[in-house]
Amino acid sequence: MKSNRFCYMFKFMKNISDFKALIQRTGRGFTLLEVMVALAIIAIVLVSVLRMQGQTISMNEAFRFYTIAPELAMSKMADIRLDIEDAVLTESGDFGEDFRGYNWQATVEDVTIETEEAREMEFKRVDVTVTYLENEHSLTVREYMLAESDEF
Repeated sequence: MKSNRFCYMFKFMKNISDFKALIQRTGRGFTLLEVMVALAIIAIVLVSVLRMQGQTISMNEAFRFYTIAPELAMSKMADIRLDIEDAVLTESGDFGEDFRGYNWQATVEDVTIETEEAREMEFKRVDVTVTYLENEHSLTVREYMLAESDEF
């Protein structure tokens, strides 16, 4: 019943002085303490939301890197695989304008493995490392490729 009377009073107010008179008559309003507590609660909630937003952005960047980087590394590995014998021991570069901020470094090493039959097998160990934003994120892919042998 009180809320109906309150709404009825608002219909007939013409200016702000009527509103002030209504508050003085009813004794309603907010104290400074209530306003400060409400502002403190809002501030705590906003800080938490902003922190969560920052974490979401950084997680999104990491997910994007770990989605794109393996494909880029395998692409570079395929380029090296096409001409493994002429591969330079260490080389590096970037992926162009399509993948701005992504860089790669490839290293090729000769590896010899002895088998049980006392036979040596020659391999090339190829490591391709993809980095993003000056090593903020890094992914390395390693592959062993059989080196061409003169014995066959």
